[in-house]
Amino acid sequence: MIDDILAKFDGTFAKNTIRAYRSDFIQYQTWCSHNNIDSIPATADAMAQYVDYLATIRKSATIRRRINSLGTVLKLSKHYNPTNQPEVILAIKRMHRKIWRAQQQAIPLNKPLLNQLLSNCDNSIRGLRNQVLLRLGSETMRRRPELCAFKFEDIRQASNKKPAI
Repeated sequence: MIDDILAKFDGTFAKNTIRAYRSDFIQYQTWCSHNNIDSIPATADAMAQYVDYLATIRKSATIRRRINSLGTVLKLSKHYNPTNQPEVILAIKRMHRKIWRAQQQAIPLNKPLLNQLLSNCDNSIRGLRNQVLLRLGSETMRRRPELCAFKFEDIRQASNKKPAI
């Protein structure tokens, strides 16, 4: 069933996204099968029970990602998406109170760390690319996905003759 649903998504998502959607849906489908619950049509009660189950074995970030993934698959395949229903929202809140684990904060890229990273870059094409990405990320305070989406056409000349992004 999931292969038929994901076939419609071909070319619209990255391969890793499709792979994650497939994995998340198969895990949900397996859980439903073990609990004698139909995976489609999905219900808010079943999805809330699934969140409660995941709260016993997974971290909160993984659970949120899985529920979001299931919601996307259900919505885009024109099936009922119960992930925004009160039962599921309450289950997620309950999960947070039960297993709350704060995300580890990323280390900020300060000047000494930037200089250390730049000193590890050589003058090869790859090294020069890394230097540009490090400097661009530092100067514009962009995160990795924002740097990956960056286009040099996005730079424009400001009125004070300094490049502006």
